[in-house]
Amino acid sequence: MREFSLDLVRVTEAAAIAASAWVGSGNKELADRDATDAMRDRLNNIDFAAIIKIGEGKKDESYGLFNGERVGKRSGDAQYDIAVDPIDGTTPTVTSGPEAISVMAVGNVGSMFCTDEHYMHKLAYGPAIAAKCELNILDPLEITLRKVSAATGKDLKKLMVCILNRERHAPHIATMRSLGVRIKLIQDCDISGAISACRMESGVDLCFGIGGAPEAVITAAAMKCLRGGFQAQIVNKKDMTLQPRVFHIEDLLKGPCTFVATGITDGGLLRGVRTTERGPLTHSVVMRSESGTVRFIEARHGN
Repeated sequence: MREFSLDLVRVTEAAAIAASAWVGSGNKELADRDATDAMRDRLNNIDFAAIIKIGEGKKDESYGLFNGERVGKRSGDAQYDIAVDPIDGTTPTVTSGPEAISVMAVGNVGSMFCTDEHYMHKLAYGPAIAAKCELNILDPLEITLRKVSAATGKDLKKLMVCILNRERHAPHIATMRSLGVRIKLIQDCDISGAISACRMESGVDLCFGIGGAPEAVITAAAMKCLRGGFQAQIVNKKDMTLQPRVFHIEDLLKGPCTFVATGITDGGLLRGVRTTERGPLTHSVVMRSESGTVRFIEARHGN
């Protein structure tokens, strides 16, 4: 894949800066509008031809970017698929909560899976676990936790699982509490939650549960770059039942990819946008699957 990481970072930086103007405002609609417009504008300034394969417009009835939208300076056939989320964590953005990021993933054209369903059940874990045991999202949660305990050498009571704080997860939370497993309940932003399973300093061993389907492809890109493990199942929105097929990373995103994110509000992975006399200060990460390189970038932007 062509190396244009810095161009991509500028995209999420622009979206994060635009979104940061609405931190604490309570106005999700305008935050989403401005972040989306900024992201689209920057994408259209990159010297490539790309197509939005995974967008948030249909699911959230937002301003896009919409599936099938063409971006980039070049005309002709698209060279790349793009998955975007101008604001992953609209609620924490407008309530000054944690972990909101602007994020995107880029792969070769035809590389990304997409579905009209809104939700996927997900299991994410770090490279140390992926190297030592075979996890299966179809297994009962207790079996998965016992496999992880054996792989990590941790007692069950020392494991930590990140899961969205939703009523649909009540049975899983009850299971974990009965086993004494520690739980990190998050309100939003399961992309960051999945990445935390690859960061030793986070203390998180697994990220588990049902979240947004568009975010699954972006998460798969991050986990591929970080050499972690990731599995997902489609969830039928009508009755929240699981479809039997298990999607692995290569099913969701084939071949090389790049993952980019910029913090909007402070989180475990990235700091949020800071306002200074000289202009906004941003904190971003860019990852490449081909090399496994992870770069953190702090940038000061002019007024």
